[in-house]
Amino acid sequence: MASITIKKACIKCNKGGGTAMCYGCEQAFCTKHFIEHRQELSQQMDSIGQEHDILCRDLTHEQYTHSLLARINQWEQESIIKIQIAAKLARNDLQQLLDTAKNNLKKLISKITEELQSSRESDDYTEKDIKKWTVQLEEFRKTLNTPTTINFDYENDTQSTIRLIKITDQSSSIFSYQASQLYETNNQICCNLETSFHERFNDIFGRVTLSEGSLLATCSGDYSDRSCVGCIGRYSSGIHYIRFRFEHINTDHYSFFGIVNSSEKMTKDILNSTSFYGWWDLIYNVISGKKHKYDSTKIIRTGDEVTFMLDCDNRQIQLEHHRTNRILTLPINIQLCAFPWKIIVLLLGKDDCVRILH
Repeated sequence: MASITIKKACIKCNKGGGTAMCYGCEQAFCTKHFIEHRQELSQQMDSIGQEHDILCRDLTHEQYTHSLLARINQWEQESIIKIQIAAKLARNDLQQLLDTAKNNLKKLISKITEELQSSRESDDYTEKDIKKWTVQLEEFRKTLNTPTTINFDYENDTQSTIRLIKITDQSSSIFSYQASQLYETNNQICCNLETSFHERFNDIFGRVTLSEGSLLATCSGDYSDRSCVGCIGRYSSGIHYIRFRFEHINTDHYSFFGIVNSSEKMTKDILNSTSFYGWWDLIYNVISGKKHKYDSTKIIRTGDEVTFMLDCDNRQIQLEHHRTNRILTLPINIQLCAFPWKIIVLLLGKDDCVRILH
């Protein structure tokens, strides 16, 4: 029996006669549509050829810029601007610190100037006087050339690939700094160019434990213990900044930051002393042992940091709460809270914990 051949119809017009097969798309076309199909393929081939030529041109083009190169260029320009701003700020800060150091040094030298003039006019000086003045002038020269409290440092930003520089004075928040001063000892001039130290906790009352080199104070008692801790610093002049962080704070009780006269003993009744100044949380001001309500909302919580400022020159203290950017200031009555001052912290909740940041 003879086999029957079945012709496929044109995919375009569905006619069955005189069709041709395209072995690329495996479709059947009549003569007319087969020619059109080949023309379409030819146009596609031309487009591919054009894309090929453009790609080859771009690969050999010297001015071709990859999109990532553009991003790198943008990053470079932005980084240069940041560096220029940081450099400008550092120069300004350095100049201000140098000017301050020079002014302080001028005050120190003025005393020697008076002595030199007086001794010359009266012809009253010996080898000991000359040696003393020589030593003092050498120390002043060293201080002028290399101010020891000025530090070249980098921003502590571990996320940044560019560590921006900064100029810092070691009398900033992590240090307590005593301004330069002259004083008389046994009729000789002594030069105290700088007195800087790391603040520490020291005196305690109640159930407080000190650890980590007396930088961490932890309360193991409760409200009834009235636990408190004092710092080692004694403040009579200058402006001082000490930063603290609350590693843990009980939500049921307030903590206290403030000062008392350094002669005050750490006892349960210290909060009634007339030299007791400061703040319970940010809610109550305490002036001479008496509370005055300032706000009604408890602010301080675990992880918060505060900077405590003692401005002895202007007889005031200040507490800056960094999370809320709130700054509280209290004037101090020197008749009631005489110099020197010391910092005192009260922790009334179990496991309340505060750290001095250096």
